[in-house]
Amino acid sequence: MRCKIQMTETAIADFKKIALDILDVSKDAETALNFVTALRAEVERLADFPQAGAIPDDRNLVCRGYRFLIYKEYLIFYTFEEGSDTVYIKAAFNAKRDYKRVLREIKS
Repeated sequence: MRCKIQMTETAIADFKKIALDILDVSKDAETALNFVTALRAEVERLADFPQAGAIPDDRNLVCRGYRFLIYKEYLIFYTFEEGSDTVYIKAAFNAKRDYKRVLREIKS
């Protein structure tokens, strides 16, 4: 059974920011669109494999049910609720950022 993918408002904003950042650096809208499309494809894989992501080192994040995917230099954090068969995409950002601090600011 395929899971539903639910993007939070934070994740939607993150994907837009990633696209704008790549556009700013590359000066090419197609490059930015292709990157975000590939990032979304990684997320869509979770519909079939919701537990494919790695488990973070932080115990607090583990207790909150977080997992994450890595795509190039970006991290995609999500939770999976088996009972509802839903994957909640919580955030996506450059791996250079302090993920523990970023995720503390997100409401579960």
